[in-house]
Amino acid sequence: MLRPMSEAPKDRTPVLALTRDDLANVRADLDRWASKWVVVHHPGLGQDGWDGGWSVNAPVGNGGLPDDWFVGWQHLPVCQ
Repeated sequence: MLRPMSEAPKDRTPVLALTRDDLANVRADLDRWASKWVVVHHPGLGQDGWDGGWSVNAPVGNGGLPDDWFVGWQHLPVCQ
């Protein structure tokens, strides 16, 4: 079960998030990110409350993704 992004930790903790399937409606070049599971982290809110968004934990140069681009999130599975 996915939790809303508004409940995700915004303290650099990596989480597993599912992107929305209709991201191309937001911006055409986002189609390749639609319906993808991605590990993201949020660097935290600024002192003035500014929200810089989520960063993808991969060397792809993408960051600043807003909460509403995601269906929801869950904790990463614990591997032993």
